[in-house]
Amino acid sequence: MSRVALVFPYFRTRAATELLFPPLGAATLAAQLRRRGIDARIFDGTFGTFEQLRTDLTAYRPDIVGVYSMVSLTATALRVAQMVAASLPQALLVAGGPLPTVFPARYAPHFDAVFRGEADVSFPSFCRDYFAGGASPARMGELSLDTYGGLFVCAHGLHVDNPTVHHAESELATFPLPDRSGFDHASYQREWLHKTGSMPTSIIVTLGCPYGCDFCSKPIFGSVVRQRDLDAVFAEIAQIRSLGYDSLWIADDTFTLDETYLAEFCRRVAATGMSWSCLSRANGISADTARLMSAAGCRRVYLGLESGSQATLDLMKKQLTVEEGARAAEVYRRAGIEVAAFFIVGYPGETVSSIEETFRLALALPLDEISFNVPMPLPGSQLFERLGEPDEGKDWTRENEVTFVYPSDVDERWLRQRIEETLTAFAEKS
Repeated sequence: MSRVALVFPYFRTRAATELLFPPLGAATLAAQLRRRGIDARIFDGTFGTFEQLRTDLTAYRPDIVGVYSMVSLTATALRVAQMVAASLPQALLVAGGPLPTVFPARYAPHFDAVFRGEADVSFPSFCRDYFAGGASPARMGELSLDTYGGLFVCAHGLHVDNPTVHHAESELATFPLPDRSGFDHASYQREWLHKTGSMPTSIIVTLGCPYGCDFCSKPIFGSVVRQRDLDAVFAEIAQIRSLGYDSLWIADDTFTLDETYLAEFCRRVAATGMSWSCLSRANGISADTARLMSAAGCRRVYLGLESGSQATLDLMKKQLTVEEGARAAEVYRRAGIEVAAFFIVGYPGETVSSIEETFRLALALPLDEISFNVPMPLPGSQLFERLGEPDEGKDWTRENEVTFVYPSDVDERWLRQRIEETLTAFAEKS
């Protein structure tokens, strides 16, 4: 039988900021592959080791190995590719995810093919046709490669560079539910129960973001917002409940953007008894909607306030005012919803005085959690295009809250100290 392995090459770090969720993209692809009659298995490294992954993959003997990669997983994704090439030389190696989407040429030397953007249909269809055509990397060129959206190939004498696709709402409505059967749910739930007292897992309800923040990269879902059919969403929530989870992390960039759609979601989710948290834009939320969210089980919202300086927000192209951000925190808090806020300090062009404005705002607002990061020029963002490649001596593939990966006028030691002082003051205030 033809086999496809879907590898999520994350091995937990036990860092304080670690947030563990089963990889939803792998579950989505597994469902699409199985719908086409293909044997697909997810290899989630989260609770295992690299050597265990090698043993399990070798025993499975897949014909195609798909590896997910993003900035922080670059090293392990390439290590998996090297391992597969040595242990399973007959397997076709395919990369996908945010970083392969924006830099496919960087992955081409290590992989036979790259699928960029939303590959929910194109990658499973490619796998089906690949198996029907003889399942050999050398014969890949016999397929109609220009028909697979987002496919990039620069191997075996082939040169393919197909544009990415974004699926319409009508097409999304035909997708099967993610197949979550391949995960160690007990371990995920145990970790969350110990950390927070609840057991959340992730779900995506809407796709795409219409905003153009300077620091943001959205290579997979793009700029066009699409809403999933709520019948499918609540079928998925029923699936999640049956697996033992009691809470939802809604991972959408702009879940609260459409108040009418949000209100209908709230009406329906209230009947499930599931609590939930989400990201939210800091503008456009009414007090009535916040109260509705609270009554429907919303326990916490995460706001990207980013700065207490209007000049810095304008540099970031945030399309937000400091006053709107402060109002959003107040509105949610008055509705009984906990509020967490993200801030970026040390933005290119920012001054010390504007950074101090951010620290003052973080301490003045009714917030339950705050975090500070220095700018990370993510590939695909306007910030990355403007700053160029990071310093060669800095590791840009790892999360590091107070290390600049490009030349900065801000003193890192001073900034690190001010962040620690602000976090201490916040903890004492709380």
